[in-house]
Amino acid sequence: MSLIQPYNPFEPLTIERIQQLLLMGQPILVVQRFQWAGINNGAGFMATRYSYPEDAADHLSHLLPNEGKMVDLLQPLQRDRLLALIAPTSTYQVYLDSLKDKKWAKRMQQVYAEDVRRFIRSQTRLKPDRNTGVDVNFDFRHGRVMAVINTGTQRLEVPFYDIIK
Repeated sequence: MSLIQPYNPFEPLTIERIQQLLLMGQPILVVQRFQWAGINNGAGFMATRYSYPEDAADHLSHLLPNEGKMVDLLQPLQRDRLLALIAPTSTYQVYLDSLKDKKWAKRMQQVYAEDVRRFIRSQTRLKPDRNTGVDVNFDFRHGRVMAVINTGTQRLEVPFYDIIK
C-alpha cells in the first residue's frame, strides 16, 4: 500500500444523485461489492446505472455469484434497501460509476506509481522495454477498474485493486 493518501476517483452515491438518475431515465442499478484502498473490507459498493433491465442483467452475468444485485429504483422496497446503505449512520460506502474529475487516470498513475512498480516486479514476469518503458492505462468494466499494463512487447490486464491492496 502506498504511503500517499488513497485516491478514489468515483462519485459517492447520494439521495440527490438517485433523484437525478430517475429524472435521466436510469432507474436500474447493479450494486456490487467494491474493494479499494481506504475502504474497509466488505464495506464498499459500486453502483452501475442502466436504463434497461436487460443491460443490467448482462452486467450481472459477468460477476461472481453473490457479488452483485440488480436494484430497480422504481420499486419502493428495493430503493429503500439502497437508501439504508447510503444513510449517514451507515457503515457502508456506496459509489456511482461516474468519475469525480476528468484527470482521474493521471492522478491514479501518480498516486499509485510505486504500487504498480512493486506489482510488476514481484507479481509478474513483465520485462519493461528500455525504449518505451511501461504504460499503464485504466478501463472500467462491469463495475471493476482494470489496469492495462503495456511494456511495448507484453500486455497484462489485471484488476487494479490487486495492485493497490
